[in-house]
Amino acid sequence: MGSATVASTLVQMAQRCTCMRDLKLLHAHAFRTHLDDHVVVLGKLFRFAAVSPLGDLRYAHRMFDIMPHRTTFFYNTLIRAHSHSTSPSLSSLFFNLMMQNDVAPDQFSFTFLLKSRSRTIPLTHHNDIHGAVLKFGFCSHLHVQNGLIHLYAHRGMTLLARRAFEDVLYLGLEVDVVSWSGLLVAHVKAGELDVARRVFDEMPQRDVVAWTAMLSGYSRARRPRDALELFREMRHAGVWPDEVTMVSVISACATLGDVETGRMVHHFVEENGFGWMVALCNALIDMYGKCGCLEEAWYVFHGMTRRSLITWNSMMTVCANHGNADDAFRLFEWMVRSEVVPDSVTLLALLVAFAHKGLVDDGIRLFERMERDYGVEPRIEHYGAVVDMLGRAGRIQEAYDLLANISIPCNDVVWGALLGACRIHGDVDMGEKIIKKLLELKPDEGGYYILLRDIYVAAGRTVEANEMRQAMLASGARKNPGCSWVEG
Repeated sequence: MGSATVASTLVQMAQRCTCMRDLKLLHAHAFRTHLDDHVVVLGKLFRFAAVSPLGDLRYAHRMFDIMPHRTTFFYNTLIRAHSHSTSPSLSSLFFNLMMQNDVAPDQFSFTFLLKSRSRTIPLTHHNDIHGAVLKFGFCSHLHVQNGLIHLYAHRGMTLLARRAFEDVLYLGLEVDVVSWSGLLVAHVKAGELDVARRVFDEMPQRDVVAWTAMLSGYSRARRPRDALELFREMRHAGVWPDEVTMVSVISACATLGDVETGRMVHHFVEENGFGWMVALCNALIDMYGKCGCLEEAWYVFHGMTRRSLITWNSMMTVCANHGNADDAFRLFEWMVRSEVVPDSVTLLALLVAFAHKGLVDDGIRLFERMERDYGVEPRIEHYGAVVDMLGRAGRIQEAYDLLANISIPCNDVVWGALLGACRIHGDVDMGEKIIKKLLELKPDEGGYYILLRDIYVAAGRTVEANEMRQAMLASGARKNPGCSWVEG
């Protein structure tokens, strides 16, 4: 059999390849038949290893390392592979290597590189890649310009995103739905939702990305009614939602406490084949928990064939927040048996469960061994949970000492929780000490004056209560809406 025939056969087999075992056999055969440097054969094998979901990027790296002739295609393939991987910054490394080896980039090099740069945190040196696009003359390619728009969009750099959008028009190119979506995302990321909505309304064509970007923006900005209304418009327009869309809709239902709409969305999820998606099920558990529907949260949890760490944390948090401490403890044991490694959210849920159960000493022991046993450094929300736990038990001095010696920046929410405990237990002296701390952190919050005044009233100290009211009026402080260190 001639080498051309063997090469053709290898190419066809590589195109039908479905696993790395078969690819390695084909690669070995290419070596034996001296076709290991055949551009087409090697290209098909390399592309599968690098970018196929069934491939192996590490094996692609080894193939790249022994290549005698690395063309633009091979560099582009690795840049593309890393733009979708967990290490997008490596795309820049291969682009730089490409430049050092005098291999000329093409428009695909920049399209893939821009994709990776938009996923790199933090975004640095965005001017260098924009300059390179101009230097190599690829600014007239729409896909490259769209890449620039989305690069700036993902960091909320609205002026630069809009300038790149306008450059497309200036160059005589026709903007497409990807260009418009990039501009929309830029304003959403910058929190300019009203401007984003104007862009959305101006779009001549909207795909699921545009609808989802706008809907997610509303959901994250705590505008759930706008999110749900937009979802109704989306369905009326005949646009099919994706997983991200549905998560945002469920989140909006959770924020509103609108369990009826949430149930309708759940039915839609199950009827249309979304039920296997872990992120969606996690959102449903959270939504049902926030709406107080524990049985339905359990129904979703037990119906899942795959569970992520977020799944376990969501169900534990639901149980803890509703005072079902024993269920939270059983879930934790089940989770550990399933070899799922706890994180800071897991431990916060446990601390809340201990507080509800009144197991203060057990909670303190968990807090003290968080870093040693689980590698989790306590954050302010963990301190808040312990303060709540001690405050409920009337151990206010211990809670004060904990916050007075805290090794991380404290906030007014945690001190405010301790002041609330002083009110419950009538501890006037401690209340006076805490109010000083709070007014240092947030002097304009009138709610603290009111709490201390209530403590004075409960203790029968009406003179001090009246003085506190006068002090509040004199300072110009106002009572602001409350918030919590743990989202229930």
